Amino acid sequence: MSSVGSARSSLTPSEVSLAGAASGAVTRLVCQPLDVAKIRLQLQVEVGTLKKYQNLPQLLLILSREEGVVALWKGHVPAQMLSVTYGLASFAVFESLAVRLGQSRVVREHPEYTPGVHFVCGGLGGVAGTVASLPFDVVRTRFVAQNNGVYNSTRQAVAHLYREGGLPAFYKGLVPAAMAIAPQAGLQFAFYSLLTNLLESLVTKSDEQLGEKITVLGSLSCGGMAGMGSKALLYPLDVVKKRLQVSGWEVGRTGLGLTPTYSCMSDCFKQIMVKEGGAALYKGFTPALIKAASTTSLHFMAYEYMCQAFRLRHRLAEQDR
Repeated sequence: MSSVGSARSSLTPSEVSLAGAASGAVTRLVCQPLDVAKIRLQLQVEVGTLKKYQNLPQLLLILSREEGVVALWKGHVPAQMLSVTYGLASFAVFESLAVRLGQSRVVREHPEYTPGVHFVCGGLGGVAGTVASLPFDVVRTRFVAQNNGVYNSTRQAVAHLYREGGLPAFYKGLVPAAMAIAPQAGLQFAFYSLLTNLLESLVTKSDEQLGEKITVLGSLSCGGMAGMGSKALLYPLDVVKKRLQVSGWEVGRTGLGLTPTYSCMSDCFKQIMVKEGGAALYKGFTPALIKAASTTSLHFMAYEYMCQAFRLRHRLAEQDR
């Protein structure tokens, strides 16, 4: 492991979880408008001149004019709950597994296996985070998708969803979500690990209290490249997940175009390909790519510095003894 990664192994599971949750909250606050834009574009069924939103700048302008600037943060409360829950679960599972596997004899003797270990641990962490946070994702998507105020509060949205389909309604799109997040999270952690290892001399610096630590620019750069690479490979599954989460919900989509009903993931794929073409699987990709670069950068940066704060607290506590 790199010096940065091995230093995190000194933290407790609760500290790792708190660092993951806090980094998720900070990232969500900054990047929510890009997420709103991405979801609106993903849900747009129309093609050509029939589309309400033709591109990202126009979408942001129309959304702000028609629904107010605050609409750029639609669904922010459940989105924050989503980010905190996902960050808490995914980083906790990742770090606990990575520490255990990283201490194995095989990995110690062959450090080049570390990115592969991080891919597996990151994938499992991503699945754990998805299962824990998907109900908040469904609620957030409904808030962003609506145009006529069907839901006025998170509590009301939860009650409506439960009446609509019981507990399974909160796990709409779970299959494509899990299929996407396992390799995506694995690739993010693996790419981040690989890049910080390859560029260690450029992205780390010595600190009297903490030893080797990653720089702000280093964390942002490695995180951004990791986010873009993983998002580009698996984006179609995200589009399908969002379509399934609002499938048949015409009442909340008044004035925003058609809202098809899909019976399952394969049916959704088929209808998109037949009616909209293969390119539709990358609807909203521009804001998604910008969001992937910025959110992954901020997420890893905030996470690294939260971990450094905990390590510094440990050092100071040891000095006071």
